[in-house]
Amino acid sequence: MSDLNSESTVYHQGANRSLVILYVHGSDSRDYLQRMVSCDLARISPQQGSRGTLLDGKGRIQAVFDLLQWNDGFLLVTGEQESATLKSRLESMVILEDVEIETDSHMWLHLHGDGSPGRMGDLGYTEAGTFLAATRTDTALLVFRPRFHPQGYDLLVTADHGEALASSLAELGEVATEELREQGRILLGLPKSGAEMGERTLPPEVGLGDAVAYDKGCYAGQEVLARIRTYGHVNREIRRLEFSAETDSTGPAVGDDLWSADGGDKPIGKITSVTSTPTGWAAIASLRYKFLEASDGAEASQKVVWNKGGDPELIGALKPVYSPQPQES
Repeated sequence: MSDLNSESTVYHQGANRSLVILYVHGSDSRDYLQRMVSCDLARISPQQGSRGTLLDGKGRIQAVFDLLQWNDGFLLVTGEQESATLKSRLESMVILEDVEIETDSHMWLHLHGDGSPGRMGDLGYTEAGTFLAATRTDTALLVFRPRFHPQGYDLLVTADHGEALASSLAELGEVATEELREQGRILLGLPKSGAEMGERTLPPEVGLGDAVAYDKGCYAGQEVLARIRTYGHVNREIRRLEFSAETDSTGPAVGDDLWSADGGDKPIGKITSVTSTPTGWAAIASLRYKFLEASDGAEASQKVVWNKGGDPELIGALKPVYSPQPQES
């Protein structure tokens, strides 16, 4: 496997087009989206975007997206599987508003690796490296957006210029294979639909605190999340794990139970994503909140066991998942 951390390496996603861009525009688009999604559009500008979610009435995630300003509207960058639900829900609630939704106006491209900031500067990127900071060019929005590497950038390109820019990117770096992209995602600790996120997932369970605004007007699911924040907590949260071991030995797999290093008769979580690394394995796991609460500040309790009592038995250290500063008042 190639080295993601080589100082000069630049990767692009090649023919991968797994993300879909919804262009929501019209004179009422800002007010309309403010009523529909969990993030606060008052905090979005041409230079700064935000993660957001579309929730059902019980606060469960229907779609996760990046929301960025473009011309008289907004670009919502989301997964291919989620895009149909997101588009359908948004369209179904348009009654008298001046709002239009398109899905073929822009193309998603991505550049990442330690050498990518320099390449992005060559393309015109000028913003500081804050999450979802954006620079507008004539044909594209260039956005700091780690997906597979700490230095990662989305290029949201108008459809009529997409193929030309894709050809230019092909000359700037190497194609990142699906295996390499998945390894990078897990090392960052970014949740994915079908792995960390399912039909019943709440944003705080998967490190999406920055996608939720508690200090704006009503939207679907807001009351549920507000009660959780004020009076309780979610039952589980995700964390990154790193296991050091010989990589040719048996290793962890998705769905495997994890146990507290301090003992206990019941599992405290499950592995949701896993990848091999040069020193062993990296994983994302969904862990019981009570275990995380009890282990806070206790070094021994910040470790978990895979294959308890087996051979090999591996001990992994808990690490936070990637998440910008939460949007809170």
